[in-house]
Parts: sequence; structure tokens; C-alpha cells
Amino acid sequence: MTSNKILIVDDTPDNVKLLRAFLAGQGYEIIVAEDGEEALEKTFSENPDLVLLDLMLPKISGIEVLKEIKAKREDIPVVVLTAYGSEETAVQTMRSGAEDYLINKPLRKDEVVNAVKKILSEKETKKERNSARAYEILSSFENEFNIFLEKVLKKYYDDDWWSVGIPPYVKTKCEQRRANAQLRKKDVMPLLFYSDFSYYVPILLYKDDEAGIDNWRHVFEKYFINIGWIKARLIELNHIRNDIAHPKPINELQFNKLELFTKEIREFMEGSMR
Repeated sequence: MTSNKILIVDDTPDNVKLLRAFLAGQGYEIIVAEDGEEALEKTFSENPDLVLLDLMLPKISGIEVLKEIKAKREDIPVVVLTAYGSEETAVQTMRSGAEDYLINKPLRKDEVVNAVKKILSEKETKKERNSARAYEILSSFENEFNIFLEKVLKKYYDDDWWSVGIPPYVKTKCEQRRANAQLRKKDVMPLLFYSDFSYYVPILLYKDDEAGIDNWRHVFEKYFINIGWIKARLIELNHIRNDIAHPKPINELQFNKLELFTKEIREFMEGSMR
């Protein structure tokens, strides 16, 4: 199992040394930033599971670093550390999105370790909950999308929608999956329901070496108008689908994208069929 990665942001070497000792002993991977600019660079390049952030930093203040992290990566928890605590500072940091606020004079091992464990545990629970909910959202959406595709293809190709409108490789995969479902004595669904986003991605990436892809591409262009719009969303949804299928817990950013993109495409489908 991969260890959690923690970014320590502090310009005081003794504090960094002590925090590293507290946390490395718990099995965490530790990375360090010594000023606000480095903190932001490492947050967005290293993707830590948690940030321990001192408020008194060179170049960019801890509060500004906190606000920037939360503006771009709300899913990364931040614990603020300060040697000069006040009620006003505590309120300001919590309103800016910090998950916890610790006065680090002196640094207390139990307080730091317990805060980190609690927040990481809550983050993992939320990931698992999001993954379960994401599976439900994506399964429901894929069914709606397949119903929409069938309606569109029938409208575009009439009775020939299956023979002409479906790329051969998609037909083959759907027929194989339905045959497997029959062998397992599962309820048999219409053939198109055995497709998923991974079948649509080659069409949207304009691969011309697959027979029949041009037919479906024309349909996407006709009913989604902006092929780039639907392409970007289906590719992102396919990445999330692959993570769920592994299974691999998805993060909050992925879950938010899933909710947003399925909502946008669903609204478009409803509007285009009126």
C-alpha cells in the first residue's frame, strides 16, 4: 500500500526536523517547502495528501498559500501551524478553508500526529464514499447515454441504425458481452447497453483506421454541435470510469468533475431531443 505524502511548509529548520521525525515514524512520505512560492509549486506538482502549513513564511504568506491551494485544489487538506495564535487568526484560517489549526509553540507530537491521522482517515472515508456514489452516478448516466444514442441513431439511420450506424468493432464487443451475460444467466439488455465510454473515445479522437467510425462521428457532430466539448467530457469520464473499475478510490476533484460533466451532458441530451 502506498504511504500518504505530507508536505511540510516551514522556514525554520528545527521545526521541519521535528515534524519530519514525528511523521516519518508513522510511515508517511515527507516532502518539504521553505517558503510560500515553493509551497505552491510542490503542492501542485507533488499532489500531497495533506499540507502542514506555517503561517509565517517568506515570499508569500501562509494565509495566501492556503487561499491559493483551496482555490485550485479544494480536496487537499491543510493543517495550519503557528507560534502566535489568536482567536482572530484561527477564525481567518478556518474561513480560508483550513481543516485544522494548531499552535506550535512548542510542537507536541501527539497533537500533530493525531490531527494528521484524523484528517487523513476522514479523507479516505470520503474517497470511498465518493467512489461508491460515483459508480451509481456513472452507471445510471451510461444507461441514459445509451438510450440517447439509440434514439439519435434511429433518427439518423432509421431501420438501419444498428447495421449502418454502429462501428463494427463496437457491435462485436456488444455482442460478445451480451453472449457472456447469457452464459451467466443474467438479464439480457438491448445490445447497445453493453457498450461503455471506452468504445466512444476512439471515435472522438478521430481514428480513421476503424471501419464505420466516420458514421458515428457524423452523428456526434450533428447532435453535439461542438465535437471538442463532448470529446473532452467523455474522455475525462472514461478516465474516472477506469479508476472506479480497478477499483481505485477517486478523489474529490474527480467526483466533482463527474457530477458536473454528467449534469452538463444530460442537460444537453434533454434539450437536443425536444
